[in-house]
Amino acid sequence: MVERHGLEEAASAAADHPIRVARAADDDAVRRELGAYLVHIGAAFDAGDLDHDIAEWQQEYDGVSGVLLVVEDAAGRVVGTAGVRLLEPGLGEVKRMWVRPEQQGHGLGRRLLLRCVDEARRLGARRLRLDTQRRMEAALGLYRRHGFREIADYNGNPRAQVWMEASI
Repeated sequence: MVERHGLEEAASAAADHPIRVARAADDDAVRRELGAYLVHIGAAFDAGDLDHDIAEWQQEYDGVSGVLLVVEDAAGRVVGTAGVRLLEPGLGEVKRMWVRPEQQGHGLGRRLLLRCVDEARRLGARRLRLDTQRRMEAALGLYRRHGFREIADYNGNPRAQVWMEASI
């Protein structure tokens, strides 16, 4: 079960960095942040396959089968993203979880992950999966602290080296 830690720190960061569902008006900011995410993981954009959810984010994360969240800084600029989508009934996936490096260290990743869990539950998921790279040590620690455990490759993502799942 995904655990909730550090509620005081998360509450103080909430006022400065709201997390909300992305809107059509966020298109430029979402594309900018998802592009920065790809650069960060060392990947080239692949609209036809691996990154179809970025190319068609408004359809992929339509509020019914998935949700795209954005993190804003104190000035209202989008500085992070995370997507949640259903893979099948009862099983969801976290995608594109990203907070700009200069915004890290304030508990935003934890808050974003917990919001992903809430959205996944709203979509009907009882289990949540994700994939990541082994070099993402802080993210791996965050996921492990919140109940995610390593599993076998479930999606064939050539960019990932670690696949995880948690009961939510």
